[in-house]
Amino acid sequence: MGLVQRNVTHRLGLSEARNRLRELALGLSNEYPDQVHQVEIHWDDNQLSVYFAAYGFQYHWDAKVFSDRIELLGRYPESANVYRNKIEKTVVGKVEDILAEAVAMRKAA
Repeated sequence: MGLVQRNVTHRLGLSEARNRLRELALGLSNEYPDQVHQVEIHWDDNQLSVYFAAYGFQYHWDAKVFSDRIELLGRYPESANVYRNKIEKTVVGKVEDILAEAVAMRKAA
């Protein structure tokens, strides 16, 4: 099993970061209808677990939400290593984007 570990910092606070992460997870199938299938989402306090299929492989991502960061841990089958960078870049990039929106919105105001 391959692993990806990343931390994404933010200044949103626990509740807002959790809400944004929830919205992101709920929208996966709609945003990537041709690539992402069989999405399952589970919350346990401030930890989100997302299971999904993409490119014919099963992936599992955990996100622990803290007031100043989100700790991401992704798991994928070794046979899916060819897609590792693409999946990691997409998942981590989306999390960074939703957490950075508040900073961009404050700068624009």
